[in-house]
Amino acid sequence: MKHLMTLIALVVAVTAGAQGTTIHEYPWNPDSNNDNIIGVDDLLDFLPVFGDEFGLPPEPCDYDGTPLEELLIGVTDGSVILDSIFIEYELEDDVSYFVIGCPEPITDTVIFNNTAMVESFSIQGAYQWTISGIDAYGHSFLFSFEPNAQTGLYQLSMYTASIVQLGFTYDGFFDGNANGAWTSPSPLPFPETWYLDENGIHIESGWGQNDWPYYANYLHILPYWHYAE
Repeated sequence: MKHLMTLIALVVAVTAGAQGTTIHEYPWNPDSNNDNIIGVDDLLDFLPVFGDEFGLPPEPCDYDGTPLEELLIGVTDGSVILDSIFIEYELEDDVSYFVIGCPEPITDTVIFNNTAMVESFSIQGAYQWTISGIDAYGHSFLFSFEPNAQTGLYQLSMYTASIVQLGFTYDGFFDGNANGAWTSPSPLPFPETWYLDENGIHIESGWGQNDWPYYANYLHILPYWHYAE
C-alpha cells in the first residue's frame, strides 16, 4: 500500500506540471490516453508494468539489404570472410600544354592499364576494414570500406600508388592528384549505381575529378569470399 501511495503522489506531481494544451510525448507518457489529464485510466495502464525495469530497447533492424550491402556489411560483422579481391582497370586522360615560343597548345593522351590481387585483410577501428596487396607494377593497392556509425553514412575508397609512382600526375594527367579515391558518403540504401552482380562490384557514381576511377574506361572489382562457419 505504501508503494501505491508513493506512485499516486508521483502521478499527481506530474499532473501539476502538465497543465496546458500541449501533449508531450516522453519515453514513458504518463497521459496514456492523451486526454491532457492524468487520471485513473492512466494509472490503470501504468500499474501492470509497476516494478519492471525501465528502458526502451532498440528497435530490431529488419532491413533487407542489396547483395552489395550484405557483402560489405557481412565482412564488417564477421559473417562473411573476404578472401581476396581482383582489380583490373584502364584509365584514359588528355592533357594540353604549351611549348615555349609556340602559340598553339599540344594535347597528349595517355591510356594506362593495371591489375592487382589484394589478399591482406585488416580491421581499422570498430568498423572500417581494408584489404591490400601489390599491383602489376609492384606498387601497393588498397580497397577499403568505411562506415560511420555516428552519421549513418558509408564510403568506399581505393588507393593505387602506381599512377603517381610512374609519373603520370607530374605530367598533369588525372587532374594531377590521383592515387587515392573516395566515393561521396552515402546512406543506406546505396545508390542504384552501386551494386554487385556476377561480374563483381560496380561503383559507377560518386567519384570526383581528383579520383582515378573517374577516368576509367573500365573498372572490374571481383571479390572472392565465403560465409563464416
